[in-house]
Amino acid sequence: MQAHNPQSSVAPTPPQPRRTWQHWLLRTKLYLLAIAVTLAYFFIGHLNSTDRIWAQINLPLSAASVLLVCLSAVESYLLIHRFRQHNQEMAAARARELELQQHLAYQRQTILSQLTSSLMDRLDTSQIPQDVLEKICQLFESNLAAIWTVQTGDAPQFLLRGVHGLNAHTPDQLQAAPWSLPEFDDPQKPPQQQIATSPSRQLSPALAAFTERERVSTAVLTPIIRRHEHIGLVGIFYREPINVSPALAAEMNVLANLIASAVQAEELYRDLVQAQKSESIGNLTSGIAHDFNNVLAAILACATYVKQHTPVSDPNYRYLEATENSAHRGAALTKQLLAFARRETPRQCVLNPNDGIQEILQLLERSFDKSILFQRSFVPNPFLIEIDPSQFEQIVLNMAVNARDAMPNGGIFTVSTNNITFTPKTPRPPGMSLTDGDYLVLGFSDTGHGMDEATQRRIFEPFYTTKRPGKGTGLGLSLVMSIVKAANGAIHVESAVGKGTHFEVYLHATNKPLPSAERPLETKPRRGTECILLAEDEDIIREMAQITLEAEGYKVIAAPDGAAALSRYRHDWPRIALVIADMVMPHMSGTELLAKIKEINPDVRIIVSSGHSHDLEGQRMLHHGCLAYLQKPYSPNALITLVRQVLDSGL
Repeated sequence: MQAHNPQSSVAPTPPQPRRTWQHWLLRTKLYLLAIAVTLAYFFIGHLNSTDRIWAQINLPLSAASVLLVCLSAVESYLLIHRFRQHNQEMAAARARELELQQHLAYQRQTILSQLTSSLMDRLDTSQIPQDVLEKICQLFESNLAAIWTVQTGDAPQFLLRGVHGLNAHTPDQLQAAPWSLPEFDDPQKPPQQQIATSPSRQLSPALAAFTERERVSTAVLTPIIRRHEHIGLVGIFYREPINVSPALAAEMNVLANLIASAVQAEELYRDLVQAQKSESIGNLTSGIAHDFNNVLAAILACATYVKQHTPVSDPNYRYLEATENSAHRGAALTKQLLAFARRETPRQCVLNPNDGIQEILQLLERSFDKSILFQRSFVPNPFLIEIDPSQFEQIVLNMAVNARDAMPNGGIFTVSTNNITFTPKTPRPPGMSLTDGDYLVLGFSDTGHGMDEATQRRIFEPFYTTKRPGKGTGLGLSLVMSIVKAANGAIHVESAVGKGTHFEVYLHATNKPLPSAERPLETKPRRGTECILLAEDEDIIREMAQITLEAEGYKVIAAPDGAAALSRYRHDWPRIALVIADMVMPHMSGTELLAKIKEINPDVRIIVSSGHSHDLEGQRMLHHGCLAYLQKPYSPNALITLVRQVLDSGL
């Protein structure tokens, strides 16, 4: 690129008229013409008079006067010609200057485009590449260029992200230097406007030493602003004194805005990756929940069957009850996983938080190491909350597990409840915008190793964990945050390294009363004699369901997959009153089986069974024409009750 001075805006100097040989040739011709005119005038006067003094008597002007007039005309013509030529040269000079400016503007625009592409394609401002810094030096014709970003934390500071054009330093020498200027010492203060500095200014020791060793005469520093937040600095340095022009200042601001856009694009990209990661978690969770529910269904079916044939006085009876309860707890856990993946709608109910926490802590005290001491600090009459019980259990369990892991050598884990009412005048915790109203505050404190600010900013990210491989999934606190946000609540964290951690979970209180403690007794539906086609690929589930239905008088045709079920239905469909089909089977899925059977008999009654979410998959299958959805794991009584309801529905 042709060298120019970006710091000054001086108008082009008009070219001085030059007298070339063409000019002197023209002047000679005109002078000869003037002499010729004068001689002709003289001879014409001589022909008209015989008097020797004719020129003074018979002519109005003497020959000398005519010569002077002609020479004056020549000079006038030459002057006009010279001005015309000067104007043409000025126009040509302006055209050349305009062409040069356009060419330089195009080159600068090209460099800016290259800078944009380099920053946006990389989407990583933690280390600015050298080609970007080299283009900055080329754009501003500077000797050095450097970019800093603000590192937030207990002591916000500028970190050098890239430098180009060093003579007396290496980049490694400068990475750890405490870069600062008095105007930008505190990144949290409102950033000042662009400044230019010189060695005569008061500088920080590191920057003063840098300018001296690099022989820097002038530095131009511009703050990088994003959403009114000071996030960095971009600087250009000159070894020769310059004047900072408005054009240079404007271009520096454009560059700073470009870097700010790159930082924002990087953040948006990370948010997109996080959203895609969360979507992947949802898909993975849904598949795991389905398979896990199949396992639980088999466990529950076997335990229930053996329990039905075991006297209550048998010592093993309580273990069968414990197996049933564990299976139901596992089903609640998979339901919570599906809620986290947004594939299951939580079942809200009103509960007393003190009672719920006390029940969970009694379980945890038996399972945690005895070196961890549990303390309770419950408000006597807590606000009631409306939440899915399994979600509430997940909040307490995950907080307790995190506290345990933070205290490997033992400590105190304190759980508290408190009531708080927010009004327009009530101060909110820092960084939280809670609406007015009544809130229940769950407090979880530990005396563990604590967290620094960088860790605190990431603890709610899925898959983020500070534990060593194999000791944590990074999903616990992200699950808690998902539950609390869905309830329009908030979480406040206070922690410091070596001083433990305190969590406060704010949940909206409800005015609804507690539900009645009485549980309706399960009533067994009447027996039946109808023929049922049962399509289930899990052997133990199919066997237990067949035993349960046959014990109630039904005739059961069992099929291990969708293709076998379709073959049996084609052969025996006139006598089959009901089809129970699993959604996920080899050879043919439940959805395909449903469509094929409806081609044979449009009035067929079908119950679809699956470990997937009732809210998502169940509703979809109901829209496809099945009459009911049986989510795994299910109890024998739930199976025969639903079968009887569908058969008696008249549909």
